[in-house]
Formats: sequence, C-alpha cells, structure tokens
Amino acid sequence: MGYLLKKNRSIYIFLILALLVLGSNYTVMVIQPFEPVTDTLILASLFDLTIVLPLFFYLFVVRNRLSIITLLPVVIAGFWFAYFIVPHHDLVIFEYVKYGIFALEGLFIAIELFLAAFLLRKIPTLYKNYKKQKEINYYYPPVMRMAMNKTFGPRKLIYILVYDFSIFYYGFFSWKKKWEDRKHLHSFTIHTNSGYFGLFIMLVHAMVIEVIGVHFLIAHFWSPTAAWIFTALDLYALLWIIADYQAVRLSPIVINDHKLFAQVGIRREIVVDLKTIKSIQPTITDKKERAREKHSFAITLPNFFEEDPQFEIELTESTLANLPFGLKKEMTKLYVTVDDKEAFLQAINRYLEKTKTDRE
Repeated sequence: MGYLLKKNRSIYIFLILALLVLGSNYTVMVIQPFEPVTDTLILASLFDLTIVLPLFFYLFVVRNRLSIITLLPVVIAGFWFAYFIVPHHDLVIFEYVKYGIFALEGLFIAIELFLAAFLLRKIPTLYKNYKKQKEINYYYPPVMRMAMNKTFGPRKLIYILVYDFSIFYYGFFSWKKKWEDRKHLHSFTIHTNSGYFGLFIMLVHAMVIEVIGVHFLIAHFWSPTAAWIFTALDLYALLWIIADYQAVRLSPIVINDHKLFAQVGIRREIVVDLKTIKSIQPTITDKKERAREKHSFAITLPNFFEEDPQFEIELTESTLANLPFGLKKEMTKLYVTVDDKEAFLQAINRYLEKTKTDRE
C-alpha cells in the first residue's frame, strides 16, 4: 500500500512540474512579458521542453525502468510544443534538432511497426484468452486486461492500453449492446433511476458547443494548428464522456455465489469477496466524513442534486480497487446506490445470514 501511495505521489509531482514547465515557457514565448524574446530565451525554452521535461518524466514516472519507447514521445512532444510557441526559428540549432526529431520519430515508428507485427502474431492467442476471460469476468476492461496479461505477460503498459481500448470500445462499438443476465447471477443497475443520463446529455451539449467555439477562437487569435490540436483534445474528452455513460449502462453490479463485481463507468472497478463483508446498513456517515475517508469506494453516479448513498458496506479486510492507467488503491468500505435497493439489500443479507449459519 505504501508503495502505491508513493508511486501515485510521484506521478502527481511530475504533473505539477510539467504544468509549470509548459505554462512558464508558453507565457514567456507567447504572452511575452519580457520583450523582446531573445535567442537565449528561445534556447532556454528548447532546453526546458526537450531535456528538462523528459528528465522530470524519467525521475518521477519511469525511474529505474529506462525505456526508449517511454521517453521518445515526451522528447518529441516537447520539441514540437517549443517549435509552435517560439516566435521565430532563425536559430541554426532548430534545423539540426528538427532533423534529429524526424530521425527519432522514424525510430519510434519503426519500433511501433515491430510491435504491431508482434501483436499480429499474437492475435489468435489473445482472442482465445479473451473468450476464456469473458466466462469469468463481466466487464470489458478486466476481460481485456486479463487476456492481454495472459498473452503478453504482466506489463504496466497494458493498463494504459486497456484504458484507451475501453474508451474506443464503449464510445464506438457498444451502442447496440445490452446487458445479458447469466444463470446463478444477481445483477443490479445503478443508472436507470438516477439523473446521470440528464447530466450526460448536458455535458455532451456543452462539449459540442465548446469544441466549435474554442476552435474558432484559437484559430482566430492564435494559430490554426493549435486550434486543431485543442479540437482533437476536446473531441477525445467528448468521446470519454460518451464511453463512460455507455460503460455505466452496460456494467451493473454483479453478485455471484462468492463475489461482488462493480464497475463505475470507465473510472474505477472493484471485486469484493463476499466473505469479507462485515455489514450492510443505510448510510449513516455524513458527507464531510465521507470526503475525508481515503479507503472507501463509491458505487454511485454524479447527479444534478447530490444525495447520500443508499448503503454503506463495511469490509473485514481491505480489497484492491482498479483505477485508471493501472493505479490501484486499497478499500475497506463501499458506498452503494442501486435502482432496486430492496433486492440488493436482500441479496447481501441473504449471503450474510448464510455465512453466519455456516459458522455456527
């Protein structure tokens, strides 16, 4: 647990430092509070974005796992960010660095092609493992993650890839799918009686307006290239919102004979051994105390009007929850809101009574 917290803290430190580096260089080069922008400032900005930023990435994220595949995108992205924000490219070093970046991009593409060829050879095995995992898991992300781990071996990169795969899977390929109940399973939806659909529609409308408005503003006052970059990021955010709603719709809480499975959109997921459930009761923990808790997992959806979860479930031992990009966190309590709360309460109490009887 301590290792996970330390790792997460390092990532947050890198994000803060990266924002400082990007923001300060953008301010100096575009807003130009220190006019005129001298060649020395341009060289310093190029150094910050192609050397310092990748160095921070290595120290706080990669650390002892030096990998060209990991660092190359940061170097390339840093250079092109510098290239677009500096006021001119008269320095000879820009030409040399640009050709060097082209060479690095060529190397990166070659590595990607090699990996793609490797993946193509593994597709039959991956498909076989995927079908096996579908029989024992109920949601797309864990099914794909376990299938890839079995096919390629445990890799941290797999968690990032599966997260992106999930966005595209739910965003593009799940529109006609419906949840299908299986024998000996109890499933409980969490979205039908909530206001999440209305919130989803509102967010989609807001994002569409933002995509159009921001594109024209940036294109007019800054750069058409920058406008298309921001538009691509906005479209990705819009796809994320759509994918999250589709994942919510297709991912009810599932209880089988031994475990409880829950996935909240594409944001988080958890599997709880029913033997570790100590108690279930209507939520008595107030909002402020819930906000201070560091080891609670909310199986709830955002709404226009925030309400208390219907139930809080205490666990006798901690359970790992999966968060985006391979992050994990130990949980000792669940907060749950479902559409059919009476049936859910009966299902949990039935198991607790059975467990109590077996112990006696």
